[in-house]
Amino acid sequence: MTIRNQVFIHRWAAFAAILFLLHTGMAHGQTDGQWHQSLGTESKNMQSLIFNGGRTFAGGATGAYVSTDSAESFVLSNSGNDSTGPTRGFASNSNFLFTCTSQGVFRSADNGATWLPKNLGLTELRTSGIHHFDSWLIVATPTGAFRSQNEGESWESAGLAGTDVRCVTSVDGTLFVGANNAASGVYKSADYGTSWAAANTGLVTTSVRAIHHKGATLFAAGAIGSGVYRSTDLGASWTQLSAATGLPRSSFRGFASDDFFIFAGSFGGGVFYSADNGDTWTAINAGLLDLTIFDLRLNDTMLVAATNTKGVFRFALSNLTRLPARITSTAMTPAGFSISYSAQTGAACVLEYADSMGGSWFNLKTMIGTGSPIGITDDSTPNRSQRFYRIKTQ
Repeated sequence: MTIRNQVFIHRWAAFAAILFLLHTGMAHGQTDGQWHQSLGTESKNMQSLIFNGGRTFAGGATGAYVSTDSAESFVLSNSGNDSTGPTRGFASNSNFLFTCTSQGVFRSADNGATWLPKNLGLTELRTSGIHHFDSWLIVATPTGAFRSQNEGESWESAGLAGTDVRCVTSVDGTLFVGANNAASGVYKSADYGTSWAAANTGLVTTSVRAIHHKGATLFAAGAIGSGVYRSTDLGASWTQLSAATGLPRSSFRGFASDDFFIFAGSFGGGVFYSADNGDTWTAINAGLLDLTIFDLRLNDTMLVAATNTKGVFRFALSNLTRLPARITSTAMTPAGFSISYSAQTGAACVLEYADSMGGSWFNLKTMIGTGSPIGITDDSTPNRSQRFYRIKTQ
């Protein structure tokens, strides 16, 4: 076991020390480390993915499909959705699921069982990306961006008229879009699309086909030969990730991430992942029958890939053991120390405590990681002046 870091936090005249950690163990779950082709979409073109309401949705040239078994198998879920062109994107809010297609936007109130077109005011039906941002829906089209503040009932221009907008995301209150063969590869807006500014310092491409954020870090990619770019200052500047990081200089169309990993899907090179926010990358392509990736998405336990000609594949996240569990925060409360931790999905973790620096360590609780922060309370310590914590994976 290796101690990575040590942090002291003071709360209410008491403090807890957090020891960040610690990677000691083996993967859990699927052990072959390979991709597995999902049933129901074999030999189909698939271009988009979303995980919503416990279901995994995939969209492509033949419409929308749904899986209720963690992407092991899919069935058509396209009643009322575009059936003549590809379903290129998904978005959701607390009430509806949305698709963007070659025939405009469609909305489902029953988690994909049925769909209705929602295109009032949308003057361009060829859509390529859709995103839910605060109370707005933003959709990308070859003639600019459009927005709706009433869940798609009506649409209005969101600017960038005449610009071929291909992808959209948001972070920290700012909207970002990627454009194809435009004056700038990336544009950003702090007012929901009322105004836009170029965000291309450091970009050497004007074609961005995929844009994604992992926390406050942005990743963008597009044209063949350009590879992946990263921004850590909300798009003020970009750095091209060199081939030395393990990424090829190819076109990338899909990203996915959780608290630990960033994944990138390339056109012809397969899937790559990074456990250090993009500093280094590793290919994970065993079992993947088509290396041309349109989209990536995470569900509860799987990384899911939409491919050009072989349908959907899934890869067990428990196979990836590169990143340790970590404690993300602590605070003293009347009930004791409140501790928040994150760990890889499926990883067994042990939270340990010591009552003095250099003292003996004792098990407090064994937990299973979910990929998202989990909070627990050490209720045995409401009156202690200090306690030290560390977490390790088994």
